[in-house]
Amino acid sequence: MKNEGYDQRVRLTKAMIKHAFLDLLSQKNIRHISVRELCEKAQINRATFYSHYMDIYDLKEQLENQLIESIIEVFKKVMEKNKDNLLSPEIFATVFSLLRENSGLCTILLNCSDEIIDKCVQMSQDIFMDIYKTMFTNATEEKLNSYFLFVSSGCIAIVKKWLLYEPETPAGKVADVVAGIMQKGIFYQN
Repeated sequence: MKNEGYDQRVRLTKAMIKHAFLDLLSQKNIRHISVRELCEKAQINRATFYSHYMDIYDLKEQLENQLIESIIEVFKKVMEKNKDNLLSPEIFATVFSLLRENSGLCTILLNCSDEIIDKCVQMSQDIFMDIYKTMFTNATEEKLNSYFLFVSSGCIAIVKKWLLYEPETPAGKVADVVAGIMQKGIFYQN
């Protein structure tokens, strides 16, 4: 029982820090955010901040990693469910819905730097390479890597445009476009 109260306080404190950080990050570059300013905004003391994070950049990295881990976890679950159609719109719709739920964080992190994109690509490469190996049995590793780079770059561009400029578009519609392009190229139907 005692740990439950402590865990809840930690979650609440981290949520306050995250909210304050995202608010500040939406207003200014990360280089101009100080721990003191963040602590004032979150209404916590510096010792509390430093008990969870080394600095502002560690906070950003932890938020990015948590988001990416959530995406990968959801992605793997829905892929397991759709083994027969690994390019199913349902797979992308599920992941894109998670991005929509975290759109504030995603939008700010996407505007902040390309680091989160690079991390997503890096973490998803192994998953997709396994899929591509079953789809394109005669392709060389080099061709599969090139294909992954090409497809992931296009998918990232579509998702980034959606989150930053067209957030009112339903996640399912974006998923249909991505899955359609991946399955049929330019011949996909909207």
